[in-house]
Amino acid sequence: MKNILVGALIALLILVATPFQVQAATSFSDVDTHWAKKEIKYLSDRKIIGGYPDGTFNPNQPITRAQASAMLIKALNIPLVKNPTVTFKDVSKNSPYYQVLATVNQKEILRGDNGFIRPGEATSRAQMAAILRRSFNLPFDKQATFVDMTEAHWAFGDVNGIAKKGITGGSDGRFMPSNSVTRAQFSAFLVRALDNSMKLGNYHSYVSQKGKTVEQNGFSYTVSKDRTSTKLFKTNLKAGTQAAILDSATMPDNGTNRVLLMTGYQLIIYNDDIFIPYWNLINEKNKMPSGYGLTKINTNSWSYTIGSIPIEQKFRNMFIWNDRIFYTMEKNKERVFDAKFNPENPIDDPLVLYSITMDGKGKKKELGFDARVIFDEVELTSKNVQVSHNNKSILYDHSAMYYFNKTGVFKYNLLDKKTSKLSNVLAKDMEVTATQLVVTDQKGKKHNLKK
Repeated sequence: MKNILVGALIALLILVATPFQVQAATSFSDVDTHWAKKEIKYLSDRKIIGGYPDGTFNPNQPITRAQASAMLIKALNIPLVKNPTVTFKDVSKNSPYYQVLATVNQKEILRGDNGFIRPGEATSRAQMAAILRRSFNLPFDKQATFVDMTEAHWAFGDVNGIAKKGITGGSDGRFMPSNSVTRAQFSAFLVRALDNSMKLGNYHSYVSQKGKTVEQNGFSYTVSKDRTSTKLFKTNLKAGTQAAILDSATMPDNGTNRVLLMTGYQLIIYNDDIFIPYWNLINEKNKMPSGYGLTKINTNSWSYTIGSIPIEQKFRNMFIWNDRIFYTMEKNKERVFDAKFNPENPIDDPLVLYSITMDGKGKKKELGFDARVIFDEVELTSKNVQVSHNNKSILYDHSAMYYFNKTGVFKYNLLDKKTSKLSNVLAKDMEVTATQLVVTDQKGKKHNLKK
C-alpha cells in the first residue's frame, strides 16, 4: 500500500509540474526581466513549454527529469511509443506521463537504473548535457573544456560535445556538473540546440594540453628535425599527412643569442594558440641559456609573435589554465646548467608557483614547494648536460599539478588550492593517465597511484 501511495504522489507531482500539455504562447508574469526571457518565449511560441495555472513560469525552479523529457518530446516531434511494455518501479502505467517516459527511455534519451526512472528528481547539469547530446545525436568530444570536468567524469564527452556546439557555457571556467538545472537554463540550452542563430559565440576551453606532442580537433603538433632544419609539424591524424608550418631557418634572429625551436621541447596548446618556450640569452662560451622566452603561434593564420608575453626570463614548468599562465621560479638561486649535474644523485630546490594573465599581468603567488632537480631532456649540446625548460619532478594534468621531492609525491589542486601527499615513494620520473599517476622510483620500479 505504501508503494502505491508513493507512486500516486509522484504521478501527481509530475502532473502538476511537467510542462508537456501547453497552451498558446504566453507572457509569463515572472520572466519579463529574466535573462532567459527570449529563450522562454521562443519555446512558448512554439508550444514546446508552458507555465503554471497562476500564470508564472518559475524560471529559477529546478527542472525535473520528467519535465525535461516532455520538453524534448515536443521540441523534436518524437512520436510517443504505442503500447509500451517497459515497467518503472516509480511510475505507474496509469500515469498520463508514463508514455512520455517510456518513449525517452526506449530512445535512450533518458535512462533509468534498476527499474527506476526517477521522474521527480531534479536534473543535474551533467545529466542535461547527456540528455541533449543523445537527443540531437551530437558527437562526444574528448577535448577538455572546463576546469572542473576531468576525463574521469562519466559525462566528460557529453559536456565537451555540447559546449563545442555552442549549447552550453560555464562560469569562471567551471561547468558545475552536479548543480541542478533550472527551468530557464534548460530552456536556453534547448533553444540553442534547436536554432543555430541562438547559439553561444566562439567555443572556449579553459584547460590547455601540454606535451612533446599535443592533439586538438583531429590534428597533432610536434617539433622535430628534418634534413634541413628544426620545424613545427602539423599532422592530420585521420589522413596521416604531415606539413611543416614553422621553420626555424626562416624565423628571424633564430640562433642569434637564442634558439626558437628545439626537438623535444614541450608545447602547450590553448584554444587557437600554440605556445613554445625557447632558449634565450645563450652564453657564447658554454652555449647554455641563462633565460627563456615564449613564442605564440596562431593555429588559424599561422602567424607568430616572439617574446610578446612579458614573463620572467628564468621561468620553468609552464602551464595554461583558466586563462592564466602558471610557471615556477627558483626561490633562492638561479640554477645554472653544467656538466656537473648528476641526475642519479638529485637534490631538491625550493620553488615558487606563480600565475599571470594571458597578457603577462596580474602576477599571483600560488604555492611554495620543494621539487627534485631532474630536468627533462631535449636536444643535448653535450651528452652530460640536460637542459630542458621542464623538471621531470613537476607534471600538470587538467586541474592539478603533481610534484615529487625527497619526501614523496604530492598533488596540488588548482581548483581548491590544497596540497595532498599521494605517496612516500622516492621518484625519479612520472606520467599521467586518465585515472592514475604512474611514478617511477629511483630503482626503476613503477608505482600506480590514484589521482
